[in-house]
Amino acid sequence: MKSSILRASAVSLACALVLSACGGGGGDLTLGGAVQNVTKDGLVLQNNGGDDTAVVYPYTSFQFSNRVSTDDQFNITVKPGAIPSNASECHVNNGKARANYYSIYQISVACTLKQHALIVTVNNSTNVGFTIVNGADKQDVKPDATSVTMSPVNEGAPYGITVLNPPAGHTCTVSGGSTGNGSGTMGPVDDKTVTVSCK
Repeated sequence: MKSSILRASAVSLACALVLSACGGGGGDLTLGGAVQNVTKDGLVLQNNGGDDTAVVYPYTSFQFSNRVSTDDQFNITVKPGAIPSNASECHVNNGKARANYYSIYQISVACTLKQHALIVTVNNSTNVGFTIVNGADKQDVKPDATSVTMSPVNEGAPYGITVLNPPAGHTCTVSGGSTGNGSGTMGPVDDKTVTVSCK
């Protein structure tokens, strides 16, 4: 009976050591971190080449389901080919270290979003300059301009063109975009659908 108990204890110890060596799910620390610039599904992270973990809505953090033990080596990477379609690249910061209560709180993931031009067509019969805006982006429209290129917009991000200072005594209307009134969401190519008309 005593030898059976000793054998069982040895087997249990061996299993615990194996799990600890590979970062198995029975550890005392949870691997996770903050996420920046992830606005679509598609990002998958791995720890030590496995334990696939998808970053899901609301895209502000991630957490591996398998816990690690103190002093285990972790190496968090982006799974090859597994990034959102609107990102050009994603990288992990402070993703490789030995696990402790300090190192696991330094981990973060950031993606670089693709950007595209927002080109606004101008029909200006007033021959007077004015300004159009998209959020904080302001662009002056010269009297003879036929188009204005706004600052690049992240793919998948919203935009909305408005006229900041219509010429005195004239009216300006904004059309186009996916809503028809000059606003929409940036797609995978440059957007040339918005028109400002002043008369």
